[in-house]
Parts: sequence; structure tokens; C-alpha cells
Amino acid sequence: MRATEMTEAADVLARRGWVVVRGPWDVPTHAQALRFAGRFGLPSSRDGGRPVWEVRPRPLGGTFSQRSGPVPLHTDAQYHPDPEDLVCLFAVRPAADGGHSLVLPADEALTELRRRPDGVRSEAALRRPVWSWSTPAVFAAGRRAPSTAEASPPVPVLAGGAVRWRPDNLVQVREAAATAFTETLAAARPAEVRLTPGDVLLVDNRRVLHGRTSFTDPRRLMFRVRLWSR
Repeated sequence: MRATEMTEAADVLARRGWVVVRGPWDVPTHAQALRFAGRFGLPSSRDGGRPVWEVRPRPLGGTFSQRSGPVPLHTDAQYHPDPEDLVCLFAVRPAADGGHSLVLPADEALTELRRRPDGVRSEAALRRPVWSWSTPAVFAAGRRAPSTAEASPPVPVLAGGAVRWRPDNLVQVREAAATAFTETLAAARPAEVRLTPGDVLLVDNRRVLHGRTSFTDPRRLMFRVRLWSR
């Protein structure tokens, strides 16, 4: 990637919250993915013990990135007090039958939430620092499984223009607001990004939710790298 392309990609990422760039390879190795991601930030290895996480369907499942099928809109590492700033997704072997990435800026989600009859009340609840998540079991391997008391400290789902959200491992649930936000995201119209081998999707993990359409292809393989940008 030339310096001008890097600058253009960084500008789009800053303005829109996500960008697709083309890597200088047909199929990246872990080392190539890390070098490329390192141009946008500092790779993080705190979940899973390695900076490059292979996203593929596994027979026994696990976190929803390890299963085939759809993934609802969410942000990464919301169970940490300080989620990583960026998520990089490297297309190694896209599914033959779907598995496309979905991206939705938080401000668009908020606009849709406010259109609901219960939108004002739900937004107020989502902005209170009362929401907490447990660490997915796949990332808690070798550690004592988190209980409610050991889950993330309570934080808001919405804070300024930032968002953190994942519906399946909520610990402190405000049922009405959680339902409203889940329904809002399910009815939203995110951008559908169809990656081809060699493409890299970068997502601002603070301002944009991401997800995935359904697929069944067991050969699908992506590399995920989380980054600190500051």
C-alpha cells in the first residue's frame, strides 16, 4: 500500500468509521496481516493470547464468530473497560454462500432507535452506566469463569458518539431497553460488504457496529486483528 493510499484509507476510516482496502497479497500469512494492520495501530493479543485470530466455523462452536450462520450487529471487546479502537478483518477464504460483513455506524442506529415510540426512554437507559458483560468462555480459557460480580464494570452502551454492544453475554440486563436496541439493530439497514480474497475491512470499534450474514460453507476463513489506535 502506497503512502497516498494509506492516507486516503485513514481519511475514509476517520470520516465514515469503516473502509475496505486491498492488501498486497493473494492470501495473507499471519505475519503479513500483522505488518499490514500495524500501519493503522498497535495489534492487541489480550484475548486468546495471539494478535491474529482465525475466524472459522468450528464443529463444537464457541463464540459466535466460531459458528456458521448470521452474527448480529455488535462491537468487539465490550466486556473490557477499554475495548480496542479498531478491528481489522482479512479475507483469506470467503464463504461460497454468504458470510458477508455488515457495518452500521452508531449514529444511524441511534437515529432509528429515536423513531420508536419508546426510543427516548430506551436511549436514556442505554446511556446510564449500568450495563455489564461477561467474557466469552473461549477467551477465559485457563482462568476462572467470570461470574456476575467478576464481569466488566458497569458502563453505558451509548456514550457521546461511541457505542459498545453485544446481546448474548449481557450480565446486567435492562430488559426493555435491551429489547428495543436489539429490535432496532435487527430492523436496521447496514451496509453489506462483500470481501474477496486479499481485501481488508477496517472498522472503528467505537463508532461502528459490525456483523455478518448467514453462510454454511465450512471452509470460510478470515483473520481478525484488533488494534489500539492511540
